[in-house]
Amino acid sequence: MSSNQKINVSRLSHIAVRVTDLGKAKYLYHELLGFVLTEESGSELYIRGIEEGQHHSLVLKKADSPGLSYVGFRVSDKKDLDKAEDILPSLGIKVFKFKEKGVNDAIIFDSPNGIPIVLYYDMEYVDEDLRLKFHLHRGVSPIRLAHTNFVVKDLEKEYKFFKEIFNFYETEQYFNSQGKLAMIWLSMRGASHEVAISRSDKRVPGFHHESFYVRDVRDVLKAADILASAQLWDLIENGPGRHGATQGLFLYMRDFDKNRFEVYTGDYTVLDPDKWKVITWTADQFRYRTNYWGRPVPESWLNEWMPVEEINTGKLKKWDE
Repeated sequence: MSSNQKINVSRLSHIAVRVTDLGKAKYLYHELLGFVLTEESGSELYIRGIEEGQHHSLVLKKADSPGLSYVGFRVSDKKDLDKAEDILPSLGIKVFKFKEKGVNDAIIFDSPNGIPIVLYYDMEYVDEDLRLKFHLHRGVSPIRLAHTNFVVKDLEKEYKFFKEIFNFYETEQYFNSQGKLAMIWLSMRGASHEVAISRSDKRVPGFHHESFYVRDVRDVLKAADILASAQLWDLIENGPGRHGATQGLFLYMRDFDKNRFEVYTGDYTVLDPDKWKVITWTADQFRYRTNYWGRPVPESWLNEWMPVEEINTGKLKKWDE
């Protein structure tokens, strides 16, 4: 595919997640874990990490049921939005104008497997720089949105879209016991991954989690300590541990609505993408691919994920069972 047929995506930007109780969501994400609250606006909370100057990297959106609302990506140039409105319909993808707090000139559409995606170029930046104001840091002081993980039926088709249209490249891959490609990790900026995509034949399209980077493994442990001391043990799902794939140190949590999110640190950086050799994991390596320390993986982490929202309706998509 020629370069003029690619949409120049700059990076993963933000996630919008549905919650049923904004007060409880604010307590967990902002008051306990230390996400920065940029703005409360009616039925939405806009939050970010301490090193993110943009208006938000996570939207907590009041809804009657939980799940994913959309995944946001920034494009490299405003002209790429025009390009997207030309390219995507030629692929059979319907494109709609989209309005979001703090964002100008956005569009929304479904990926080939039905993941709602927002593209934009310009997001408002906040005035306060919190990076070195350590006395204001709270909880685990999440730094920035690191990656997202979702679940689709046709993994090859989704991968082709992210590679050929969005220009992501593959860093790692996993083949299941039938020798079938079951998961891929994709990067744009050189992190171990910014998007991970898994395959499933049921309950798709699905949203597995979003992850926020923290400075140190001590912050990963601190997240568990904070939830435990608040008597919220049941919100701790998986970890602390280290992934074999991506080598990141992690803790997975579920919020009060069962939306899964992760704090994460210590993955690698791809210095020369053109020299990178994709790391391949096989079924017999599954246990330490998932947790390098060999600890059992919770069934919920393996087999539960959240539904995704229909574009422009506020309803959840009916899962393909």
